[in-house]
Amino acid sequence: MRHLNPTLYEVIDEWFKELPHDYEVKKEGNTRDNLHNTQEQIVACLVEQFPMSYRQSYEVYCDLFKQREILSTYEALDTINVLALATGSGGDVFGLIHACERFFKGKKINIFSVEGNEDALQSQTNLFKHYVSVNVIHNDVQLTPILTVLEAGLGRLKGALQQQCFKPYGIEKFDVIQGFKWMNERSIRGWFHCYDFYLFLNQHLFPNRIAVWLEEADLRSIHRSDHEIALRAVREYAMYCRRFQGKNQLTALTPTPCIARHLNGKSQECRGCLGCYYEVEACVKLAHQKSYRWQSQSVFVMKFVSGPLGQQLAKWLQDEEVGYQTSSIDDLPHFCTLDAKTEVKRQANAFVLGTLTREEG
Repeated sequence: MRHLNPTLYEVIDEWFKELPHDYEVKKEGNTRDNLHNTQEQIVACLVEQFPMSYRQSYEVYCDLFKQREILSTYEALDTINVLALATGSGGDVFGLIHACERFFKGKKINIFSVEGNEDALQSQTNLFKHYVSVNVIHNDVQLTPILTVLEAGLGRLKGALQQQCFKPYGIEKFDVIQGFKWMNERSIRGWFHCYDFYLFLNQHLFPNRIAVWLEEADLRSIHRSDHEIALRAVREYAMYCRRFQGKNQLTALTPTPCIARHLNGKSQECRGCLGCYYEVEACVKLAHQKSYRWQSQSVFVMKFVSGPLGQQLAKWLQDEEVGYQTSSIDDLPHFCTLDAKTEVKRQANAFVLGTLTREEG
């Protein structure tokens, strides 16, 4: 993020210096209880989490918008309505804005940012007003904060959207929906099902649009949920697809081989898998470090495309000769094919679309 938005990064560094010298920034900035963070903890999160989320979001959307068919779909829109869930201080939101600046001009982009911590939402609004919106020159971006706690079934969220989004803005569905690092939060993990999130996306995303879900997935993490999130997400997506075959408009493109195996009835080939993830690097200076350096974080990301476009892109990903890197164990990359019996002839990243293979003619 330091290279993407140096001004904002310098401001965060100044706020960090204002914290008490004995404040445990690394600990308080990684509590996984962001819903109840104090103002000091929010600053700690800006140091420890915000820069990585900014970079991760930017790279995810750049990968999606590099796809010719996705880019042309959004280029045809005058207005792009975005729903961002559990946004904290907004690292993922600002990464999206930065990516839109790279790919679009003359768009009106309405971002409805949902967060349950009032101080974090106020922090996000202030950052946008003073350090993000001033750098937006190609598009007209409006940020609408929605103070709402996410809970089982997302009933409270649906009510808030009805009152603060659908009625006043005349919006029926969204062009982009995203959720970054929220499923493993202490306030929600253990009782919120990925299955319910897929239902929500299917209901509230326009056809031929994109959605993103990203979580930390470090196998070395002290949080058990980090180890399990990838397996749970893929398993529940397959279950969701089986139950809603005739009504499902949501296609998950990543992680490519994991999704394909489960949907093709070959989930037994994934037996013994510890989880799938990839590493995203960002140039940051964490609280316990004296200098900036490129550091990586292991994340699990599902990139969705709705409607016929999603089905079309999924077909282009179905190359049985490709070994998709799904993880790195002891610094050695691990590759999976769509069918475990197929020999690997080419390699790709299971979480990055890159340049999809198209059949011309």
